[in-house]
Amino acid sequence: MPSSDEKRTEIIIDGRATPLVARVNRRAKRLILKVDPTAGEIHVTAPSRRALPEAIAFARKRSAWIATQLDESLLARPFASGDYALLRGQRHLIVHAPETRRPVRIADAPALRLIVGGESAHLNRRIVDWMKREARKDISAAVAHYSEALGVKRRSISIRDTRSRWGSCSSDGAMSFSWRLIMAPPAVLNYVAAHECVHLIHMDHSPAFWRRVKSLGVDARHGEDWLDKNGAALFAYGGASRREAA
Repeated sequence: MPSSDEKRTEIIIDGRATPLVARVNRRAKRLILKVDPTAGEIHVTAPSRRALPEAIAFARKRSAWIATQLDESLLARPFASGDYALLRGQRHLIVHAPETRRPVRIADAPALRLIVGGESAHLNRRIVDWMKREARKDISAAVAHYSEALGVKRRSISIRDTRSRWGSCSSDGAMSFSWRLIMAPPAVLNYVAAHECVHLIHMDHSPAFWRRVKSLGVDARHGEDWLDKNGAALFAYGGASRREAA
């Protein structure tokens, strides 16, 4: 439950109710407004408990600025030590360990972590490059599985930084996928892979297409719903830092 130094409410941004978290930080000398696109929340800090209503009012007055920041922030957010990154649908704490030779490794005790070696200036790039390789492994395995189940041959697979489509299949059988699928739960990645494999047979979204997708044992509705709800936030990873308003 929130303490008396924290208040949770909602504000309307572009016609949508957006969570707002107002917190007290007695070291703050002014009201501070931040946008967290990954969590889909607005954070506002007040210097005292008495200033919480003022902080919430301040956020409401800055709704136009918030809308702009949400749009821009969804385009880019760096991976940083101390933050969390999604990997196969699970949150992993990012830990910078400069003495480690391996670029990135997974640790699962006492909690899920990504241990990143090398210089801090290259941490974001190292994680992105590593996730692209992990995405290629998982997607290639899924495509091999579903294309074999369908009795079809696939051609090349490209892993790209797409921002409009999670996957695509050209008329000659070449497939392209977003590397950010590695952040989604495996069931979602598998659905996208199966979806594109079925396009090797049906280059449309006819009832016959969807029957084939269903025959592969993937949950299309769950996959589509998860991406509709969470997909946009995945595009926040891998770029510029968050902004702050005063």
